[in-house]
Amino acid sequence: MLDEDLVRFFASKVKTGFYGDIRLIESEGLFLAVENGEFKNVSRLRDCGFGIRLMKDGIWGSASSNTLSKRAIVSALGSAESYLKAKLDSKIRFNIKPESNTVNLKPTWKEDLRKVDINKKSELVLELDNAARGKKIISTMSGYNELISQWMIGSNMGNLVSFYNSYPFLYVSAFVKDKNSVQSISKTIGGNCGFELFQSDAAQELGAGARKDAENLIGAKVVKGGKYDVVLDPSMTGVYTHEAFGHATEADAVLAGGSILEHKLDKKVGNDLITIVDDPTIPGAAGSFVYDQEGTKAVKRVLVENGTLKAYLNTLETSNRLGLSPNGAARSFNHTFNPIARMSNTFIKPGDFKKDIIEDIKDGISFYGFRYGYVDPATGKFMFKSQCGRKIKNGKLGEFVRDVSLTGLTLDVLNKIDAVGSNFALNPGDCGKGGQWVPVTSGGPTIRLREMVVGGQ
Repeated sequence: MLDEDLVRFFASKVKTGFYGDIRLIESEGLFLAVENGEFKNVSRLRDCGFGIRLMKDGIWGSASSNTLSKRAIVSALGSAESYLKAKLDSKIRFNIKPESNTVNLKPTWKEDLRKVDINKKSELVLELDNAARGKKIISTMSGYNELISQWMIGSNMGNLVSFYNSYPFLYVSAFVKDKNSVQSISKTIGGNCGFELFQSDAAQELGAGARKDAENLIGAKVVKGGKYDVVLDPSMTGVYTHEAFGHATEADAVLAGGSILEHKLDKKVGNDLITIVDDPTIPGAAGSFVYDQEGTKAVKRVLVENGTLKAYLNTLETSNRLGLSPNGAARSFNHTFNPIARMSNTFIKPGDFKKDIIEDIKDGISFYGFRYGYVDPATGKFMFKSQCGRKIKNGKLGEFVRDVSLTGLTLDVLNKIDAVGSNFALNPGDCGKGGQWVPVTSGGPTIRLREMVVGGQ
């Protein structure tokens, strides 16, 4: 158990004129990997430590330790102070004003991961892998990961917050081969919750879904590149929303001049159909949390409302520098990393388009599932490759296609969307930034875009 006295000791040692905060953590994890029905890796993780930050005159100094003791805190303070003294003066000035929160949150999950026998978890991942196997499947890779952490966060300004995060994830990949290539389909479920996430049929459905979708790619042709009307499923909608748009709303990128959304607050960035939300308060989702790693209470952030940019994702520093309110977007992977502006659960809000979204497409492509891609947040240029696609001819879904990619500019997309479905789904994953990874979800409804560049042959 983490000790509140260490936070109070740290606060008492921060010198007058400095802002200081501390983040204590204890973590434990389990990782199970299976290939073709056989275990390939079983490992456990245990970690603890703290990270501190000091700030004076616009300059940060930080240090961390894997030892939870007063002696280690004194040593870390000395290192952080030395780092500050070694830096040049900063022309940037800002104030740090954390919320006055004193909260000790207890776990809310129904089935504690730490109390579930490892044999039950092993059976789950084996069941998943077996469900993904079949005569046409040449290989399968499946896994179960969990990470449970207690955080305690405080500062020399009197706030002290303690809470738990619990991240179970289940994933599977199924591979097929034909004379042209090897193709694969991957699927994942996860959340910030307990083992109750994995109901009796969860593994079967995930594995069978990966197998069926992979088998559809056998003999699939490469789509001919060109301009098409396109339809994105919730997974691809989410990837666009998170990668192409969401990162541009992170306020540190805005302040650094690396965002296409700089100076665009309260201005139109898309058509009236589009509302984009980042909401860490969704119960049980992978990107959800109650307090961020600066001790700020999480709130729902409406980033875009009916096409108008309404908010950035802020930390204590960025909100003060931009003259905005902090909104609980400061996240860090563990105690060795400083909190930075991050997304949580990011999605396009469902619309009211009730008709068949492909019925008036003469020549188009439907995209399913995200494989990989890139984004330049400064220009908004992106390329996303889906796991598979299908041709659309005269309002009907046709043959499956592979190696299909979507290219465009972020803000162009927000104006080319002309139909937003009423369906909705979120997909869990991990987001990397600044060398650290945090759990997130992304998603939304099915959407339709006109005249988009599609890559293939």
